[in-house]
Amino acid sequence: MYLFIYLDIFENIYLLSSLIKEKQTMQETMANEVENKEVLNEETNRNTIDRKEFMRQVGLSFGAIMLMNCLQSCGDGGEIPDPNPTGNSGKVDFTININAAAYANLKNKGTAVVVTAQRVIIARVNDTNGSWIAVDSRCTHEQTTINYRAATNDFLCPNHGSTFSSTGAVTKSPATSPLTRYNTSFDATNNTLRVFA
Repeated sequence: MYLFIYLDIFENIYLLSSLIKEKQTMQETMANEVENKEVLNEETNRNTIDRKEFMRQVGLSFGAIMLMNCLQSCGDGGEIPDPNPTGNSGKVDFTININAAAYANLKNKGTAVVVTAQRVIIARVNDTNGSWIAVDSRCTHEQTTINYRAATNDFLCPNHGSTFSSTGAVTKSPATSPLTRYNTSFDATNNTLRVFA
């Protein structure tokens, strides 16, 4: 009888140990699944951005764009300045016809015309010869289009008051660099003026 009791106890112990092994296996499997989900979630979180972070980045980008536009508006009429403010880099070579309506003012001494496409201001000096001056039309300080002053035979920047001589040299700051000066050649027969570097 004791033998049956011992056998019954051993059988129960065997079943209990089998159940414990199954439970451990299930726990290990569940732990592995949880670990895999955590790794997957970490990878997903690294590749995504939450709404708050997205809105912060959009706001910063928008603010930077607005700040850039506000700062550049202090220049010449709100246009974005040329990234190469040193002038036309010697690439100027064009001819205008003084008989054309756009350049008819140049028939008179003491007048000037800005050739916008070429960024050049052409002035006819108020002297006995009516000689010609051609310089870069942009102030070297902030790229504002300059004006010719016939009475003093020089150029004035209306933005901050820089002045330049007829040769393009700075005579009054805030500009510190001279204007690029170009050569001119007048053909009286055809009434044309060539401006070139």
